[in-house]
Amino acid sequence: MKSDDRSMLELVRDLEGRLQPVPARAQLSLSRLKDAVRGASRTESELRRYRELLRRMVESSADEGLKPVALGTLHGMLAALGAKRGFLGLVHADGERSIIASANEHGEPIDAPEAALSSTIVGQALESGRPVVAEDAGAGPLGDAASVALLALRSVACFPLGEGTPVGFVYLDNADESGLFDRAAVETITRWLPVLSSRVERALEKQAAVGLAGVVTRSRALRAQLDELSRVAGRDVPVLLHGETGTGKSFIARRIHEASRRSRGPFVHVNCGALPESLIESELFGVEAGAFTGAKASRPGRFEAARGGTLFLDELDLMPAECQVKLLVAIQDRKVQRLGSSATIDVDVRLISAMSSHPDDSIDAGRLREELYYRLAVIVAEIPPLRERVDDVPLLVRHALQRAQERFELSELTVSEEALEQLLTHPWPGNVRELENAIDRSSLLADGGRIERIRFDERRRESRPRPVRAGRDLAPSRPALRRRRYGIGREEFLEAWGDGTQLAEEVADRLGVHVRTVFRLKKKHVLD
Repeated sequence: MKSDDRSMLELVRDLEGRLQPVPARAQLSLSRLKDAVRGASRTESELRRYRELLRRMVESSADEGLKPVALGTLHGMLAALGAKRGFLGLVHADGERSIIASANEHGEPIDAPEAALSSTIVGQALESGRPVVAEDAGAGPLGDAASVALLALRSVACFPLGEGTPVGFVYLDNADESGLFDRAAVETITRWLPVLSSRVERALEKQAAVGLAGVVTRSRALRAQLDELSRVAGRDVPVLLHGETGTGKSFIARRIHEASRRSRGPFVHVNCGALPESLIESELFGVEAGAFTGAKASRPGRFEAARGGTLFLDELDLMPAECQVKLLVAIQDRKVQRLGSSATIDVDVRLISAMSSHPDDSIDAGRLREELYYRLAVIVAEIPPLRERVDDVPLLVRHALQRAQERFELSELTVSEEALEQLLTHPWPGNVRELENAIDRSSLLADGGRIERIRFDERRRESRPRPVRAGRDLAPSRPALRRRRYGIGREEFLEAWGDGTQLAEEVADRLGVHVRTVFRLKKKHVLD
């Protein structure tokens, strides 16, 4: 703003102060006069500022890291709009918010950013899904908010990011000048919000990627397991994965293979539970012609087929006990004998195995030989079920939508807020595999490329009992979960919460609810 324009605006404000209280008939005239003064200064510099905003936002896309994208965006907005401070925050699946970048007009980070903005204004923008703009926050309807009064805010604007349920927000303010964010400024920012939202989502996805290419997660428990796996992927050590059906064990096994020195070799997947007991030995070790009725020609086994690569033994504990003994010998000697032959064949494979139950349970039940377990369990990783990592649901949904688009040749797919809520509160007894099927089904039945509700396989859920462990149903129905969530009082929650040192997953187990509900109850009963 030019000095002449600034002086004119100060004169108008001085006049407004002298007229206090301002007569009703003069309020409109003063408002128009201030708009005219601001408009005169903005029209001259608006194009230059908005070009600067565009340039900075485009430059930020050169590095898809989340913080560079956020900082590039904030610097561009501060330069273009004349705001004194800017914040870019995220909204997590449990409803919590975090600030990932902040800057003042000089490009410096802001101390304690979570306490330096108005939570009331941010909350209104996120709840409504629309921008919240205040020309003079302290004098308007927001003036009663403690954060507005404490920060002495005047011009404030908060823009939610993301279609439907917001993934984050951009917050700008100026404590010295009111009316900074006029219609032209709001329209310009709003026009760029879809681009910024997409960029933030891509950066979040990249940030969630772990050392194994193609694997993304925001779960601390799973990240810890995957970080260990990425460190040993290049070493020829056996790996044992265990976790419920559909959690992605075979996907992770293939990523380990691709990150290893054997990546150019074959990846051979054997489902030990799908092969008949009479055939599994010949499938693994091969067979010579005439070894049994129907064996008309010699055939190599899976060990030979995987030479120089990786042999993945899925559902290992479903392999017959006698075959487990021969497998143990083959691993120890690095040699196999085809069925019907006394000759030995050298094999060079890396072994990865998996099972749906916990190894201790399989050993105790006699399904897994203990000596075989110790031979294969140099590195052991547990893949947690999807219901224990709710933050991964939006990431997985995005991947599933892209896959459905390509597979079924559909136009761009979107998910409504109601459908996303269904996805976040579903117990997922079938884990990631169930989620992918639900998205495929819902995509094919969606109208106009927008999924308004998720089509779950209700017949299966009604007809098949869910697994029960330790006397508790691990996958209760969604209505039951909702009744349980709203029926938990302060006393019951605090008893389960204890001294606050235990993990949220442990508290969720005690209460029989999702981890996401624990965070909501914590906010209600502990932080209020």
